[in-house]
Amino acid sequence: MCRSKAAPGTTKKKDFAMEIDLLNNADFVFGVASYEYSDGAYRFFRMTEALNEFYSDNEDFMIRAANTSGVRIGFVTDSEFLAMEVLFERFSRPIFNIDIIVDGEHKMTFGPDEHIEEFSFSTELSGSGEKTVEIYLPNMVECAVKGIVLEAGASLSAIAEKAVPILFVGDSITQGMTVSTPSLTYPAQLAAVMKADFHNIAVGMSTMQKELAPLLMDIDWQKIFVAFGVNDFSQARPLNEFEDECKGMLEVLSSRKDAEIFLLTPIPWALRTNGNEVDLLLEDYREVLRKTAKDFPKVKVIEGAKLVPDDSAYYVDNIHPNDLGAAVYADNLLDEMGIE
Repeated sequence: MCRSKAAPGTTKKKDFAMEIDLLNNADFVFGVASYEYSDGAYRFFRMTEALNEFYSDNEDFMIRAANTSGVRIGFVTDSEFLAMEVLFERFSRPIFNIDIIVDGEHKMTFGPDEHIEEFSFSTELSGSGEKTVEIYLPNMVECAVKGIVLEAGASLSAIAEKAVPILFVGDSITQGMTVSTPSLTYPAQLAAVMKADFHNIAVGMSTMQKELAPLLMDIDWQKIFVAFGVNDFSQARPLNEFEDECKGMLEVLSSRKDAEIFLLTPIPWALRTNGNEVDLLLEDYREVLRKTAKDFPKVKVIEGAKLVPDDSAYYVDNIHPNDLGAAVYADNLLDEMGIE
């Protein structure tokens, strides 16, 4: 999982603090294909090398693919405080927040209001005795961690193993643009309720591409959520081409034994009633997904129109859900899956 470069080891600071060595604790890191320690910081890669190559067509894709959406650091400790220092590098949206969640309930958020290269913070950890700590890195920023420090002598162990990871693949809506904190993306909220690990490889601006499917088979998953269509619509992609790409995607994914495949049709483009430049409606692209999925028994179609209301109150810009919209999205998706 990790690529080792000059591991920093576990160190004491000022005789009262202990720094976590992530390279020798790979089971503390979630939502990545690999990670490394280089240039004085831990760097996290949610994409495999093949996926990074796939998204190397232009700088916008490369930046979005490098953003740490869904990347988490988690452990169990009895430390009463935590300090952390990070580096903020390239970003697709200037939202730099980091969430600390203790025992799945107590959430604290830290981050600057604007881009700075280095940022540090410290906080008390609520509760006495051992507690589960999960750190969510920013979903629209490339974030490296210089160090995480706990109380000297604190206990430190891995979180109990979770269910096989859920994989999310899609566009900016699934990547998390533009919720205010990273634990509020709909994949993060869904996985939290399901008590499952998750890996989010969604990339803003993406369209349905069958060439992507074989690259997904190199990642560990038994449930996958596939959510494309809005960009295909906005780019006026021909429906026969969209159908061919969808068919190729589902053929490959369906080859995984015992896989559960959820195909999400596009959520509403709030208040939009007109078509794209070739007079196709978003509903036309939804219908292609429904039609194509009928040939694949493993695929369950979930209607995006049922997930988020067609109301500007649930969106940042009538396309991307805000915090309220993402919460409703996750809740309704759980309902569609029959999970309370």
